[in-house]
Amino acid sequence: MGNIRNNVLTFIGNFVMAYFIFGEGTLVRPLNFAFCMLMLMMAVDWFKNRGDHTLN
Repeated sequence: MGNIRNNVLTFIGNFVMAYFIFGEGTLVRPLNFAFCMLMLMMAVDWFKNRGDHTLN
């Protein structure tokens, strides 16, 4: 549950900062940026957790 909370908070933070950075008044670019960053973070978490499993 903590991983989901961290991803959601980071998604909101990325969206807010991208909204101020792009500054064109539309929501399309900030949403695209925040969604791509969310997918990247989830992929990195998946690859990190994949290597932690053992048969013991």
